[in-house]
Amino acid sequence: MHPADAAWLVVEGLDPRRAGEQYSWPELPLQLVIAPARALTAGRHPACVVEVDGRRAGYIGVNPLSGNLEYWLAPWARGGGTGTRAIVGFLADHRDGDRARRFHVSRGNERSLRALRRAFEQLGWTEGVEVEVIDGRFGWEVHVGPG
Repeated sequence: MHPADAAWLVVEGLDPRRAGEQYSWPELPLQLVIAPARALTAGRHPACVVEVDGRRAGYIGVNPLSGNLEYWLAPWARGGGTGTRAIVGFLADHRDGDRARRFHVSRGNERSLRALRRAFEQLGWTEGVEVEVIDGRFGWEVHVGPG
């Protein structure tokens, strides 16, 4: 991540079009804290800005409030396996001795859950061994065990 990405992360994180898809409507006000915190802390933990055709298109990294891994793509960048490739590229660094990682996928975002599952398949991570998907009230909790 580059310092120039910080302002872009704040603007994108505050985009209300993500409500109802990336996060729930009640979480929208939290973005006033999360978006700037994401930009300020992105260099302190594994995180990256996803680029498609030389343009910033998304993000994958730690949510500063929940500690869950999060990823998102701009609508124009979706399709063609972009999300799966970004997740595989990011999680390929999941080395032996690494800590467990968690994703939360909101109930209305089955597209992201499918991308996660495809990424896990490509990485050779199997259900019940390295990956556990828990169907919760507001979405799916996806736990990825240490390598």
